[in-house]
Amino acid sequence: MKLLEHIPLLQILFLAQISSVASLQRAPKITTLLETVDALLDHNATFICEVDSDPPADVSWTRNNEPIRYYDSRYITKENGQMLIIPNVKDSDNGEYCCIANNWIGQPAKSCGALQLKMKPQIKRHPMDITMLVDSKAVLPCVTLGYPKPDITWIKDEDLVKLSDRVTILDYGALKIHNIRKEDAGQYRCVARNSFGIAFSKPVTIEVQAPARILRVPKEKRVPFGTKVSLECNATGNPTPTLTWLENGNTISEASVEETLVGDVVLSVLHVEVKQPALYTCLATNHHSGGANTVKATARVTVSGTSDLFKHARLTFPPKPYRPGEI
Repeated sequence: MKLLEHIPLLQILFLAQISSVASLQRAPKITTLLETVDALLDHNATFICEVDSDPPADVSWTRNNEPIRYYDSRYITKENGQMLIIPNVKDSDNGEYCCIANNWIGQPAKSCGALQLKMKPQIKRHPMDITMLVDSKAVLPCVTLGYPKPDITWIKDEDLVKLSDRVTILDYGALKIHNIRKEDAGQYRCVARNSFGIAFSKPVTIEVQAPARILRVPKEKRVPFGTKVSLECNATGNPTPTLTWLENGNTISEASVEETLVGDVVLSVLHVEVKQPALYTCLATNHHSGGANTVKATARVTVSGTSDLFKHARLTFPPKPYRPGEI
């Protein structure tokens, strides 16, 4: 007390004020911690870092531990640096963002949060129309973008494609069909879904072609000379095959052919008058994605009674004329 008696009152008041100010100063404290921010592509993302500090702290930001410069036009800061705005978010903006508050009293305060880009599904590569040969392998691509990664399904003629050992969806979204069948033909669409939306590919068509194939072969016949016979030959294929008849390997001139198309089957009937034994050939031809294809079936038509005629025939010769002196 005696010591204080020798200190002027004004000095005592000054020291008390300094002590009071020193007691009010404190290290920065972040009162609003950063959290993970989900941002849609081309939308703005905002991080808020509220700081309690005396004296006011300087607030700086980092992305993936690299400082964000105040003059970087990619970013906007507001509220004395306590708000960071990333306009028109791109895929390259993903990462960890941290705010650091420092007033040089005590340790700096730091809080971090991640920016996760969220994007509605987009179809980046659409499938295309394809023509496949039966029993071959077909692949319809469907390349997508989206965050979270979209789930991919396929629709055929407005119905969900049923997956099996033969029909699968690959990791990158493509539809793969093994041993393609006639019933696989139709219109297909790829569907991409995530929690932010849905996207459809353009519709495409799978055409399934098949080589010409004879379903019914002409039957062999044995008929009397001059009889009119009918030979039947049925064939199928995609494209629809063309049927041609041959007689002993040559085009038939004096004959008539009736053709009927029932579904994808061509019914062909050859009408011909039998005047001699002959070999008749039915040719079925079509042109598909694998090239040209021709199949044939043959039937022999014989004339009854021809061999019997020669078997029972008697050969007679006129009598030899008599000449005098001959014995």
